[in-house]
Amino acid sequence: MVFTRKDYMSGKCTHEEYYGQLVTQSMKEHIARAIPQGLAKSTDPHFNDISLSTWDRLGMAYSLRDEFKSLGDFKTDAGMVCVLKEAARQIREGAA
Repeated sequence: MVFTRKDYMSGKCTHEEYYGQLVTQSMKEHIARAIPQGLAKSTDPHFNDISLSTWDRLGMAYSLRDEFKSLGDFKTDAGMVCVLKEAARQIREGAA
């Protein structure tokens, strides 16, 4: 199922469901390679103990403009950080 920005804003899906639909396996692999120690040492459930500049830097590798647009959204730095942190959560939880 695809969730739109409108679905997310109206509570029809969770933060994890909305941003998680933009996570790819290659993105998870990239994050795991780029910041393995940061992921391992993070004690914050939202990875806020990893600097925002790190997330912004990682986000530069991905366009996702069309993907966000197809959901009725726009790609922003903040939205990209949400996608990357969701990917990190999936890595931590061992989600395929």
